[in-house]
Amino acid sequence: MALHPLPQDLGQRAYAAYGEVTGGLTHDGRTMPPWEDLGEDIQAAWTVAASSLYQAGADAASQAGGR
Repeated sequence: MALHPLPQDLGQRAYAAYGEVTGGLTHDGRTMPPWEDLGEDIQAAWTVAASSLYQAGADAASQAGGR
């Protein structure tokens, strides 16, 4: 699996995209807090999740290009 550079703000971008789809609401209907107010653990969780998907997409693109 080739490593690809990750955008530094990938977790924040994923969080913002989630907010766009949900109208800025959390899973239980509350208003999403700003990224800066999430705390390091939650920010890290969003970043790890987004990074995993980003890497999977990059891997798929590499495999498709090698055929």
